[in-house]
Amino acid sequence: MVGVVVETPETNTLKVRLSQPTAYLAGQYFNIRIPIEGRPRPIQRAYSVGSSPTEGIEIVDFGIRETEGGLVSPVLVRNTPIGTKLEVRGPYGDFTWQEMDQGPVLLIGAGSGVVPLKSIIRYALDKGADVKMALLYSSKSAEYVIYDQELRDILSVAPWLKVFHTFTRDANDTKAHYHRRIDKEMIAEIFGQLDPKIAYICGPPEMVEDAEAALIALGMDPKMVKSEKYD
Repeated sequence: MVGVVVETPETNTLKVRLSQPTAYLAGQYFNIRIPIEGRPRPIQRAYSVGSSPTEGIEIVDFGIRETEGGLVSPVLVRNTPIGTKLEVRGPYGDFTWQEMDQGPVLLIGAGSGVVPLKSIIRYALDKGADVKMALLYSSKSAEYVIYDQELRDILSVAPWLKVFHTFTRDANDTKAHYHRRIDKEMIAEIFGQLDPKIAYICGPPEMVEDAEAALIALGMDPKMVKSEKYD
């Protein structure tokens, strides 16, 4: 590991130099295995890449949120100093977007579910894609918005992108468009503005399933609704 960026009180970006340059697609994930005290063998977890392949395929960024009671994430977030060697395997997954894919694109994420979505946004920016995108992103509060400054920076140069924040634990912050969990009503509002042809949903299972159902009810082709669930 060659770098750490503190994103929020519970989320870090780990910058990992791969043992050899490895091509991947925006939205994919790798498996990370680490030894855990008291366990007979290393424990493996999947983590999405937050960087884009346009930024290089030697060093990749993994966005990792500490999960209460978790075995791996607390170690990676709190006790993994720069210089630590990690066992990384991948990439995996078809939760991907490339510039030849259809648009407009609706991205829906909660918490660390934004990690692969940011990879897609960064990829689109770097490729000069002229495709409308909208991100609906749920966080506890402004303090817990992962990639807050980077998203602001991208918005300043990407007129094709819109970001809609919803805060679940701060009802008064005017930085957010909504102040509740993602629901079918807010999805319908953004859907009406964007008229998406493809959607990507990432986050807790219940949110993902509800968002899938909402989009299909709005008329989206189920084949064009891609999802990943984070436990």
